[in-house]
Amino acid sequence: MPIRRARLGHLDCIAAEPEGESRGLPLLLLHGLGGGAWCWEGMQRRLAEMHGRRSYAAELPYHAHLPGLEADGRLGDFSVETFALFAAGTMEAIGNCFVAGHSMGGLMAQKLAESFDRAGYIFLSSAPPWHMFRRAYWPLWRWALRQPVRLLLHSLNQDPVLFSREMEDELINHRLPAELRGAVYARDVPDSGRALVQMCGGRIYVDESQIHSACIAAAGSDDRLIPLSEQRRLAAKYQCPLEIFDRGHMLPIEPGWEEIADWLAGWCATREGQGIRLA
Repeated sequence: MPIRRARLGHLDCIAAEPEGESRGLPLLLLHGLGGGAWCWEGMQRRLAEMHGRRSYAAELPYHAHLPGLEADGRLGDFSVETFALFAAGTMEAIGNCFVAGHSMGGLMAQKLAESFDRAGYIFLSSAPPWHMFRRAYWPLWRWALRQPVRLLLHSLNQDPVLFSREMEDELINHRLPAELRGAVYARDVPDSGRALVQMCGGRIYVDESQIHSACIAAAGSDDRLIPLSEQRRLAAKYQCPLEIFDRGHMLPIEPGWEEIADWLAGWCATREGQGIRLA
């Protein structure tokens, strides 16, 4: 399966293509806060090898993994909307496609769906929009309020922030094997304090009346960061189906991620079978 780096719009992407002819529309994959395109690697391989589908995992600005280097200070100024604008340029370069976003990437996908009609949008363990923040982010706020004041100040100052290993083990990576937790934490990168404050403070608005593309949400029944109850509210907001898996928050990489990839490919194929525009 060919894998290559591609510059699409203003973002670097990991492009994965099947050995033979591609089947159906490609997928644009958007990672979450502190992550990177690497988190989609397994799913991209399966989508190409098992389902014959092209995919492009976008790397958000300043998110390339560079061990030992200080975070670029400009990263702290990026808003969720700014990230979404970068993703929009990449989406335009790909053409008609499906868009799948995980966590913060799911919120970016919601913003894209608000403005761009595409084959379909998939929200995986997605961060919610503004009216849900009080419940949705309470686990994170409860954890943050137990931490040193400097952690909160970094976020409020909109500096680049990096979640601690303790926080990730408690709320995000608790369903990962111990050896995989360490590998994931080693690849995590600092991310925008501004985007974090926006999400936790309920400052991202999505007008569901402007979304005309098909949408679907997926949730982990044991998600401690954004609980299942909030994913149900998210699906109700967009009047879309909700698929529930026996997982935590990290749907793209937790053991059994193959099931998620197959479900994702199946939903895309079903949408195409309903006669959506393929070009």
